[in-house]
Amino acid sequence: MKWDIENKMLIPFMILVILPIIILGIVSYWNGYQLLLNNKTKNFEDNLDDHMVFINMVDKESNGDDLAKERVIDYFKELNKNGLVVFENNKLILNNLNRDSSFVERILSEAIRTKTNAYSDEDLLFVYRSFDKWKWTIGYGLNKDIFTDELIEIQKYTLLLAIIFLVFSMQATILISHNISKPMKILADMCYKIGKGNLNEKININREDEIGILAEAFNNMVRKLNKNTRKLLDMKKYNEDILRNISIGIITTDKKGKVLSINQAGENILEYSTNSSEEKEKVHNTLMKQLNETILKEESKEAVIVFNRAVDGNKQYLDITTSLLRTDNKETNGAICSFSDITKRKRIENNIERINRLTSVGELAAGLAHEIRNPLAGMKMSVQVLRGRLCNEDDESNLKLFNSTIYEIDRLNNLITELLDFAKPHSPKYEITNILEILNMSLDLTKKDMREKDIKTNVYIETSNLSVFVDKAQIEQVFINIIKNAVRASKQQGKLNIKLNIVSREKEKLLCISFEDNGEGIKQENLEKIFNPFFTTDPQGTGLGLSVVHKLVIENNGEIEAKSILGKGTKFEIKFPINGGDIDE
Repeated sequence: MKWDIENKMLIPFMILVILPIIILGIVSYWNGYQLLLNNKTKNFEDNLDDHMVFINMVDKESNGDDLAKERVIDYFKELNKNGLVVFENNKLILNNLNRDSSFVERILSEAIRTKTNAYSDEDLLFVYRSFDKWKWTIGYGLNKDIFTDELIEIQKYTLLLAIIFLVFSMQATILISHNISKPMKILADMCYKIGKGNLNEKININREDEIGILAEAFNNMVRKLNKNTRKLLDMKKYNEDILRNISIGIITTDKKGKVLSINQAGENILEYSTNSSEEKEKVHNTLMKQLNETILKEESKEAVIVFNRAVDGNKQYLDITTSLLRTDNKETNGAICSFSDITKRKRIENNIERINRLTSVGELAAGLAHEIRNPLAGMKMSVQVLRGRLCNEDDESNLKLFNSTIYEIDRLNNLITELLDFAKPHSPKYEITNILEILNMSLDLTKKDMREKDIKTNVYIETSNLSVFVDKAQIEQVFINIIKNAVRASKQQGKLNIKLNIVSREKEKLLCISFEDNGEGIKQENLEKIFNPFFTTDPQGTGLGLSVVHKLVIENNGEIEAKSILGKGTKFEIKFPINGGDIDE
């Protein structure tokens, strides 16, 4: 059992109060006992002196007569003194002690052995005198147990007063202990509440002594603590708000690399960037590896990691910076990692780079096209004149040679036309258009190509909002190019799935048109190059089709992505803002 401060004070105080009273009572009782014992002994001695005088007188009057002893015995019997005993030659001849003869004789033997006239043991007080002439021993014996009753009777008022004083002292001790411990208990209770976080309590002790001063000082301390705690909580909340609302992920660790905290932005980036616990652990391990290197080498590190999201196959870019956490004394107590998703920035940079590259190529292509087209026209006309002069119906070999040359010249002219279309496309004419109408028209125009390979087309419409603000002719050209590429990449009896649905990105909604074939697919290392001018894996291709597609989509305020798995197929996703968004014409 755990005692409180009041009981711990009360017990010693009670012992200090009760112990002197008990000792005083015991001493008083012992003194009374000894006084009563001495008084009884004195009375016995006085009686024995009287008896000895009487015996001497009888002895003188009897002149040696034997009847003198009987006279004395009769006299003692008439006196009937309690405790009176008479021995002759140590043999008991009179016994008023109410004890058996053997006991009385043994007491006399003990008394004679101790050579004292007053013998006392635990039970009996025995005082005696000897009359040698008659060989008598006369004594008084008294049982000590009768002392207790007499002593209590004598000291009953003293004992009563001691009990009353003891009760009063105990009550006073309880009261004093309570008054002394009460402020301490109040302080202890207040400290407990403060430990639980309750800083609005106040100690109410109206005293002018040291305890009152202590209570006032404690209240001042609690007020200051409450004020500073509120400031600290406000600062903590402010810092938490910053960490929660900042778009950069923050991870902190101790000196051993153990993660202490990660903010909400960091959790969101990891959740968005990964689609499984394995991927999340892989990215997390990359972050922790850089953190541990920073702690080990005691230097800041910057890195950009790139990985493919399993959920959609898109590349994800994370910009990671790690540095040491140092105190004001330059002591290292951990490390901090800041990381952000720079995928959008990278895409914009890639698009800008691609656009710059396309612009340069376009300018070059436009110049070359004008320089090449004029000689080609002259060459074609000359070959046609020569064909008319040198070829007749009987000479088919020359005719075939001239026709082949004219065909190649026409093919070069078509390539020049594509270059000019790429370099200087027509200015777009934006209008609100139903994207399904453009898609159906594109499918009609490519129906012949799909019929030759028996391509099955499935169109899935998952939204009713199909209006976009685009150039109808340009988007039709985009769709036709993508469908033709899908047909060329597909085998006989292939499949082309086209899906229209709405996707959300931040606060923006986009109409997504996806074209997914089950053709041969594209290698991952070539996937980022397919929109580059003149890049193609088709020996008969020019490498300008997808470049034109990319340029037209960008000009119509859209975006295009390609995803592919080698041997399984390719998927193109084209996204336009609903109703086109705000387009500057």
